[in-house]
Amino acid sequence: MEELKAYVGIDLAKDTSRVAIIDENGQNISSCFSIPNSRSGIEKMLSKVNHLASRQVAIGMEASSNYWENVYSLLKEKGYFPILLNPYQVRKYSQALGDKVKTDSVDASCIARLLRSGDHESLSLTSEDAITLRELVRTKYSFESRIKDLKRSVLSMLALVFPEYTKIISNPFSKVSMELLTRYPTAAHMTKEASVSKLVKIFRKYQGCCFSKDKAKELVDASRESFYSGRASSARGMALSMQIDEIGSLGRKVAAIENEIKSILAPDDPKDGGSNYDILNSIKGVGIGTMATFLAFVGDVSRFSNSDKLISYIGFYPKIFESGKYKKKNPTIQKGGPKELRYMLYLAGVASLKHNRELRKYYLDRVSAGMPPKKALIKVAVKLARMMYSMLKSRSSYCPERVLLQTRSAAFAVA
Repeated sequence: MEELKAYVGIDLAKDTSRVAIIDENGQNISSCFSIPNSRSGIEKMLSKVNHLASRQVAIGMEASSNYWENVYSLLKEKGYFPILLNPYQVRKYSQALGDKVKTDSVDASCIARLLRSGDHESLSLTSEDAITLRELVRTKYSFESRIKDLKRSVLSMLALVFPEYTKIISNPFSKVSMELLTRYPTAAHMTKEASVSKLVKIFRKYQGCCFSKDKAKELVDASRESFYSGRASSARGMALSMQIDEIGSLGRKVAAIENEIKSILAPDDPKDGGSNYDILNSIKGVGIGTMATFLAFVGDVSRFSNSDKLISYIGFYPKIFESGKYKKKNPTIQKGGPKELRYMLYLAGVASLKHNRELRKYYLDRVSAGMPPKKALIKVAVKLARMMYSMLKSRSSYCPERVLLQTRSAAFAVA
């Protein structure tokens, strides 16, 4: 008797997951059931699957959040070959099926049906280094986002408690300025506690600081004539100095993360010649943040047979809309890939306009042809992604002459 196939869809959640099992005809083999996200829960699911019949089993789940990792690893340990699905593809498949209700059971059934259809692409499991990079990059972004929020808060507070300060000190977040604000966070504190000699002593602690005795006198005089009312100076000074301290602490953590990232990107004994860091660092305008994000979310570039598939994965391809005689003139890009990578490539594109002569020409040529500046920047970001793909695949450094070559296919042009 021919063995029947079973398709198992797992809708993952934080503590429990919902499981649906269907046969090759799309019929439910059993009703949907829940399992805890634990060894015993996975063993319960496998026991139920194996109890139903001896059949070929395909197990799939969405690669959403980080819930999939432990489930995936345990299934591999048990000798199964779980399939990771793109959440965007699962959502679109559900919409195509006309699912009107969204429940865990419906989502699990949708995953099982997508497996049965065969119309899915399995996501490649990234290497240990890529997973490590991804965690470091996400932590770094979180810290940097917090630093930006704190800086906005400090500037807002400074406008109240020492409005003259930023007119005298152009960069309030330089090392010397942060020490000044930690010691004398408001005009009232500087008036009562500071002196020209004390400020000069702080200036001299920092190599390269060009502040003089005149700058110190200007600050002290400004504090005495400040527009600040002096109200709640103690509480406001405490809040401001604590925020300055947190900015410094987070900055040191970001620097430590960047050092760890660099040690992964540029190992002491790289394989296959130069390290990924050495290769990508040859592109002017691309910093360590962009390199780390690219390698964290792309992983081994060889898993993409060509650069078009990479661009599709990132989400840098047009969303075409046509109906009858109507055709949208300026289609927007899809957003089904890693947003962090699109964001960093876009920022790298902006930096390239200043630091990379070839990419600046590439951008200006498109703007001159009538393309809106923002879309031209996206084109630069796409170009960067293609360049990084090609360089890593061929293990070659940046070649200026190749930048302006037309290597893209029309299907993946950003209109």
